Amino acid sequence: MNSSARSLCLDRQAKARFTTAEFLRMGESGAFDGMKIELVGGKLERMDLPLAGHAARQAKIGIRLSRLLPETRITGGVGIDLDDATVIGCDVAVLREPVEGNRLLIADDLLLVIEVAETSVARDTTMKRFAYARGRIPHYWVVDGIRRIVHVYANPLEGDYTRFHSVGFGETLDVPGADGTITID
Repeated sequence: MNSSARSLCLDRQAKARFTTAEFLRMGESGAFDGMKIELVGGKLERMDLPLAGHAARQAKIGIRLSRLLPETRITGGVGIDLDDATVIGCDVAVLREPVEGNRLLIADDLLLVIEVAETSVARDTTMKRFAYARGRIPHYWVVDGIRRIVHVYANPLEGDYTRFHSVGFGETLDVPGADGTITID
């Protein structure tokens, strides 16, 4: 094979895309054992494993939500199948209704998605925000541990959220689907 043909083949390989079905088969085969991988627009993205501070904040949020909602409507660390080329994980979620079986969630299952961002604020406020809005997930929060604020998004329309505001740590947040509020610190 000549060098220009080899370059063309390598270029095509670099642009390989995977479907959600292919991604799930790779995971089932053990291809990602010991790794946290997401599929974004058909591309594999390796994620850092969460550190202790992230895990503690994630647990606190889940506990506080469980005081307002049945435990069957709260989940954490779950994958969301957003389309045929995107499967991403969220830190905490409020479900519209309890979900039966062992499966990835889909956007219609979700009322609120929460990302705990210690090192991923830029990714969570851009790529993930747009992905969740395209999926029409009604509410999305990014818990920004560095700035000590919660970015609150609502009303998805045409691939972005139409309402946005920030709430400082320790201030109350209305929980969608619940008659109550929580605080995040």
